Amino acid sequence: MAIGTNSTIVFWGTQDQIDDGSTATVANNAMSEASSAWTNDDDSPFAQFVLECQFDTTFPTVGSIDLYCRPLNVQSTNDPLAPTTSNLVFYVGSFPIPFAGIAADNNFFTVIPKAELPGFQTEQVYEFYFHNNASGQTIGVDWNLWVTPFTYGPHP
Repeated sequence: MAIGTNSTIVFWGTQDQIDDGSTATVANNAMSEASSAWTNDDDSPFAQFVLECQFDTTFPTVGSIDLYCRPLNVQSTNDPLAPTTSNLVFYVGSFPIPFAGIAADNNFFTVIPKAELPGFQTEQVYEFYFHNNASGQTIGVDWNLWVTPFTYGPHP
């Protein structure tokens, strides 16, 4: 079946690796900056996030890995406070943890398939933060985070 003219389709931006290069461990119940500044130069209202990580010792049976953002320059060059475990603002989504079938020292990939990005200006700049939320385990070093902006529009 062919997609008809003016039918709604997805337009994908370029996937960017946005982790800040330090990729230190993230302890249980801790918040950690997950990216250097990323610019949404497509002005896309939505994004997909991919996380590659592993847990240091035992694979968790509970908890989540939550992603938060901090939009920068929301009023001129002024920024809101960065998310902390007591200031959980600008929630993006939760990465599902496959609770079975993976050894603790093996990398796994998990996806937030659709997240709405808060925007305050064109080419909004963001920082992203992980909250290792009650998994009981530490996320190991060498994790990676990617973002792919997207939007919907009419098929040509």
